[in-house]
Amino acid sequence: MSNQYPIDGSRDALWMATAPSAPVTASLSDQQDHDVVVIGAGITGLNAALALVKSGSSVAVLEAAGIGFGASGRAGGQVNLGLNSGPSELQKLYGKEQGERTIELVLNTPQTLFDIVQEHSLNCDAVQNGWVQAAASQGIFETQKATAADYGVHAPVMQVLDKDEVSDKTGSQKYLGGLFCSVAGSVQPLSYTRELARACLALGVDIYTDSAVTGIERSGEHWHLRTANGQIRAKRVLMCTNGYTNESTGAPVNGLAKALVPVRSVLVATEPLSEELRNSILPNQVTFVDKRRLILYARYDRDGRLCIGDHGPMRDGFKMSDFDPVKQRAIEVFPQLAGVKWDYQWGGRIAVTKSGLPFIHEVAPGLIAGMGFNGRGVGAGTMMGLELAKYALHGDRNTLGFPVNAPNRFLMRRFQGIGVAMSIKWFALLDYLDKLK
Repeated sequence: MSNQYPIDGSRDALWMATAPSAPVTASLSDQQDHDVVVIGAGITGLNAALALVKSGSSVAVLEAAGIGFGASGRAGGQVNLGLNSGPSELQKLYGKEQGERTIELVLNTPQTLFDIVQEHSLNCDAVQNGWVQAAASQGIFETQKATAADYGVHAPVMQVLDKDEVSDKTGSQKYLGGLFCSVAGSVQPLSYTRELARACLALGVDIYTDSAVTGIERSGEHWHLRTANGQIRAKRVLMCTNGYTNESTGAPVNGLAKALVPVRSVLVATEPLSEELRNSILPNQVTFVDKRRLILYARYDRDGRLCIGDHGPMRDGFKMSDFDPVKQRAIEVFPQLAGVKWDYQWGGRIAVTKSGLPFIHEVAPGLIAGMGFNGRGVGAGTMMGLELAKYALHGDRNTLGFPVNAPNRFLMRRFQGIGVAMSIKWFALLDYLDKLK
């Protein structure tokens, strides 16, 4: 296959081959009134819509492309516990009361998602066999021990593993120790998203695809949203566009995209592995993270394919050579993979924030954005959707798991891609030097 073969990060994803069909939807072609309009038919937006309609609200969802087109249909699908800051740091950042609410949200994330799957009978290959975070250096292992103790103040959710225990759970001899979280797991992310859409439609949510918002204006107590062929009026608007946020929707949200830098992640999937290989690599179908500055993550799909992800290039168009590094890293961690066939490769955008944490931002009264998951969008995006629904219904920011505040913007954002690329090279060098210690 040519090195220049164009890889479409959505069309070529493994998940497109194994997800249930998307529910039938159409584009918006008339004028409507709703209580709440959600922009973005991904994990965050659809969880928000589902929670709102269950509370009696009239809800419409506007999606520029198709259901799950963005990160929701391209993610690794891991349902993990935690944000980029641990409990103590969250309390320092947010204060005691907000910090405790955020910690509670983090602790509840995996089980909340799996409860939603069960409540609505979502056909999304949900597996809840736990998550191993393996330490690639002694320094990282010491940090992991501190993290487990930090969480242990609130709940015994992190178990410290020694070298042999990590080897038993992962099938890799490369690590000095690690952490295990038993409540974590995985879902097929596109299936999860499409099934959320099915549940929303069954309860009366109107979902419009191929309906990019071309304008947002405030008039009295209502927001007026325009698409190419229709209009919707609503008192509340929830923006759930994450790494695919842009400025095309008009003046009220100008500047929102400057709070995010889209970083590309790439994934590959093997052919279905033999039973012998499956018994030697992640034998109990745990999800896996190689914890270092540039993480590697892995899990199985329902057919026994090992799906592995890594950082990618700073562009949306992929070529075959972009996937060579992640395959090489995978074989370094799991030498048993030498000689296996790689059947799928794909990628998409992760939204990185300056704080490394998600945010809720009320751009203007009733116009609310929730995004910035920094690579943790399956679990954190689910929780964000629920929190946005609560805020749209009650407007009480003192009950939310995520704080409501204006996010820090990246200065000279158009040059951030260069900075990110340089940072990736620097982190790769530091990870290499760690291995030599």
